[in-house]
Amino acid sequence: MVALCVACGSSAAAAYEQTHSATQIVSDAGKSTGSATSFHLAVAVTTQAGQANADFDVEGKNVSGKVTYQSTLVRVMHVDGRTFVYGADMAQLLDKTNAQAAALVRAKAADKWVLMPEEFWSSTGIDEITDLRKMADCLQAASGLKKKGTSTVSGKRAVEVDDQLTSQIYVDTASPHYFLRVVLAGSDTCVTGSAVSNETLDLSKVGQKMNISVPNGYVDLQTLATG
Repeated sequence: MVALCVACGSSAAAAYEQTHSATQIVSDAGKSTGSATSFHLAVAVTTQAGQANADFDVEGKNVSGKVTYQSTLVRVMHVDGRTFVYGADMAQLLDKTNAQAAALVRAKAADKWVLMPEEFWSSTGIDEITDLRKMADCLQAASGLKKKGTSTVSGKRAVEVDDQLTSQIYVDTASPHYFLRVVLAGSDTCVTGSAVSNETLDLSKVGQKMNISVPNGYVDLQTLATG
């Protein structure tokens, strides 16, 4: 009888999403995610010009990944301040603007990484997309946050929090409560481009070593052009 009464009086600890408000949940996720220095980020955006997708491994300031836009694939690496684009992909891009340069790249570097001019990286916008601290700060400042229940995202239990613009934020219920997925409406101030009508970001491999290094056997674009 005593054991039965003890069992009746005990209860399981309340779940994270039950004990924390929507604002607290997004704040927790913002702090932990904003401090992450290595992760994998998958991005899908819709613009008036069409759909674009990107996958990036990020480790500190180094980035390795690919962008797909209008059936064009571009593989890119940014390592120790230097940016590389895979030769075959660069040739495909040059086909639209400089057929002679495209042919040169195909002939000499189709299967090699090509070192780009220093200013190229800033023109890609990848730095802004992969800036999790900026994204985390923006999400924490969102208004009208409300909890919308739980679901499974990338195999993990997540609590959904929506803002007043109907953007959806999915937070891992397990500590340290990283963002798992963010679905942004085009009117949301956190989207990473003025032409974006909606944007989805999926975050994984947080804290894992990405082993991003300078590609072997790369060629310098300037040397290629003059040689």
